[in-house]
Amino acid sequence: MYKRIIRWINRQLNRKTIKNKVFCIGLHKTGTSTLADYFREFGFYPTHSTDWIIDSSKLKKFNFFSDGGSHFDDVNEFDFESLFHTYKHSKFILQTRDTEKWVISKLKHAGWNEDTEIQEDDFTKIAHDTWTYKSLLTVQKFIEHKINYEKKVLSFFKKNDYSRLLIVDITQKDTQSSELNKLKNYLNLKSINKIMLPHSNKRSSSVSISKDLEEFIKQTITTYNKDV
Repeated sequence: MYKRIIRWINRQLNRKTIKNKVFCIGLHKTGTSTLADYFREFGFYPTHSTDWIIDSSKLKKFNFFSDGGSHFDDVNEFDFESLFHTYKHSKFILQTRDTEKWVISKLKHAGWNEDTEIQEDDFTKIAHDTWTYKSLLTVQKFIEHKINYEKKVLSFFKKNDYSRLLIVDITQKDTQSSELNKLKNYLNLKSINKIMLPHSNKRSSSVSISKDLEEFIKQTITTYNKDV
């Protein structure tokens, strides 16, 4: 009951931002669950799902959206351009993180470990419903998608209204406090209580991937960044 009262008061303090909506359009494994839980404490009604992409009624029901829906280029990506034009006073958060750390986290989430048997490359598996297929091609396409998608987002907002986009990385402990302050200042968030950042959807740190796969990831990132 106490939490509900505090959230209700915080909701009144942030009602303008809440009314205008906030869209977190970064990919998953960049703090999407954590941000949903964090903004709930400021009085938002968050959804950590992608159901709203195909159910417009949920766009009306919620006011904070976070879950990176896509795994590969042009497959199930957020239509942030449409959201930008439809909700003219909304704000967008592109949450990101170091690409190498991000893809390792994503692979662990998909069930990879140091004993994972690598499957043959299969382009038919580069699809939304088979994103956990364990091939090196899958890993390569994950990396390409992150780099391409983030560039696409930046390009769009630079051409339209860059003031409606904030880029944050809440995954680094040494800069997390300053990133949160940047986020709160950008959205002018207020609260009557001190709100700490939770660590939602935490994975076991004991899970690891093979050294060979780590090296493949490093080489792929280096090669792709050179090519683009």
